[in-house]
Amino acid sequence: TRLGTVFQNPEHQFIASSVGAEIAAGPKALKLARDAIDAKVDELLERLRLNSLREANPFTLSGGEKRRLSVATVLATSPRVIFLDEPTFGQDRNTWAEMVALVANQIETGRTVVSVTHDRDYIAAAGSCELKLGAL
Repeated sequence: TRLGTVFQNPEHQFIASSVGAEIAAGPKALKLARDAIDAKVDELLERLRLNSLREANPFTLSGGEKRRLSVATVLATSPRVIFLDEPTFGQDRNTWAEMVALVANQIETGRTVVSVTHDRDYIAAAGSCELKLGAL
């Protein structure tokens, strides 16, 4: 995939009835092999600490869990460019740090990440370039 987007409101992009199926939807659309899809889902559930929620309905998750799930759905398709709207919103200290590390890893592997955020600490930790938008 070329582009992946995480919306400001994660639930606006959910299409499946379980967390696992939500992550699998993109790879299925790309017609990846079943074993590759299963491996990708397992990896992202573990990486984003959603393993215990595999069968949960995405709409019943907490705000932070929804945010992490929306990031997982985008990463599942391995896009070249990732657009993130407030990627650290709703995260506790540990998951915030994990999200920053995850974004940094995407950049290190050659992906372009564009984030829209008010989180100054996130910008300092993950940003290589900052654009400030003022009143028009």
